[in-house]
Amino acid sequence: MSGAMSEDAKNTPPKNVKRKSVRFFLICSALIAAAVTVFAMIMRLDIFSAGPHVAFAMFAGVFFTIALGVGLMALAFHSDDAGIDDQQ
Repeated sequence: MSGAMSEDAKNTPPKNVKRKSVRFFLICSALIAAAVTVFAMIMRLDIFSAGPHVAFAMFAGVFFTIALGVGLMALAFHSDDAGIDDQQ
C-alpha cells in the first residue's frame, strides 16, 4: 500500500502550481486586453490620413522595439545572475 501512495504523491503537483497558473492566466489576459486597447486607440488616430496600415505599422514597431529591449535586459540580468560574465 505504501508503494501506491508514494506513486500518487509523486504524480501530485505542488500546491502552488494552481496559484501560479491562475496568476499567469490573469497576467496574459491583462496584457492581451491592454494590447487590444492600445491598438484600438491607435486606430482612432488620424495619422497623416494614411489609414489603418500606418497605425498597425506604428503599433507593431513600438511593440517589437519594447519587446526587444525587455528581452535584451532580461538576458543581461540572467547573464549577471548566472555568473557567466565572471567566467574567463
